[in-house]
Amino acid sequence: MPHLLYIGQTPAEGTGSPVIILRHLRRLADAGWKISIIAETGQDIAACVRAHWTVVMLPLRRFWWPPFRRNLSASRAARTWLLAGECQNRTVENPPDAVLGYLAAHDDFYAEIATRFSRRSGIPLSLLVHDDATAFVTNRAVKNRLQRRHAWMLRQAHRCWFVSPELATAYRLPTTAHRVLPPLPAGRPQFVGWQKKFGLWPRVYYAGFIWPAQFPLLRAIARTLSEGGASLVLLTAETPELIEFLRATQMEHIAPFSTNHEALTHLAREAAGVLVSYADTIAEMPWTATSFPSKLVEYAQLGLPCAIVAPPDSAVGQWAQRTGYADFFYPTEQRDLGVWARDLHSEASWRRRSQATRLLAAGEFNPDRIQTVFAAGLRRD
Repeated sequence: MPHLLYIGQTPAEGTGSPVIILRHLRRLADAGWKISIIAETGQDIAACVRAHWTVVMLPLRRFWWPPFRRNLSASRAARTWLLAGECQNRTVENPPDAVLGYLAAHDDFYAEIATRFSRRSGIPLSLLVHDDATAFVTNRAVKNRLQRRHAWMLRQAHRCWFVSPELATAYRLPTTAHRVLPPLPAGRPQFVGWQKKFGLWPRVYYAGFIWPAQFPLLRAIARTLSEGGASLVLLTAETPELIEFLRATQMEHIAPFSTNHEALTHLAREAAGVLVSYADTIAEMPWTATSFPSKLVEYAQLGLPCAIVAPPDSAVGQWAQRTGYADFFYPTEQRDLGVWARDLHSEASWRRRSQATRLLAAGEFNPDRIQTVFAAGLRRD
């Protein structure tokens, strides 16, 4: 039985990268892998316990360890090296065949532990990378420090899984060291079918976090959809900025569901179409130049018509142009988006618009295909 050790942010139900990692691990377990997890302290391990995986928390410190200063590179290197030794002590009787880490935009400490464990043990490391952390900071010194540290980690890895080719290019790694892997969706047994209520007043859903820079374009999209006889629904977390936006626009808002399954069930029941959208320009949301929207991959599993409204130089915009995705619109192409909205009223045109996402769900965004590629790269050839 092959053995995988995952070190990092605890896999969990919900949204974002933790649930994507959870899906990968569940599929590996179903394929006969033993799963062990060294989880971040203080996080919810319920999903891992239910799966009967071995879960270990690392000690925050030992009294004989030197003091830790997180922002000093030498202190950080010493501490992550010591913690990697703790990982070795906990796996000495049953060493893993492969190590998995996640290089998160918000924190890279456990990814560094995974990297140092791999160096100490010689066990191949795979790193999942979904965002360019440097795109979220403006301080040049912090940006340079992140770039150096992340480049070092990625060079140590046996395999780096980037969410887009643009993200891979940003790290300037040899092409032999990296692969592009879409975010793993949950998958669904069947697509959503046409409903008569779509012909009356179709509801188009945007599901996911909304950054303040997105509000002007969302306002324009909502106006265009309304002129086309449809409405925009925001399924997103409430923030002070969102409250102000809703007060000014009277747009429909639904609070997020606790699990991704509940959210998809709601969309399958209520949505005539879905929307992937960013800000008008890359400058307003720099990370969109390299980040790929996991919600697009999830939406494809529903088989609903999906409009992408994003700058052409965003990662999703470049993907849409490379693949010839028909329902991709520049932020300035509101007239064409209005035609898309009107097509949601007719069963024939609705089915034609939904064909693009259904082909993606069967091909590039097929969860079985994504997992097969991922699993094949965990161990050395």
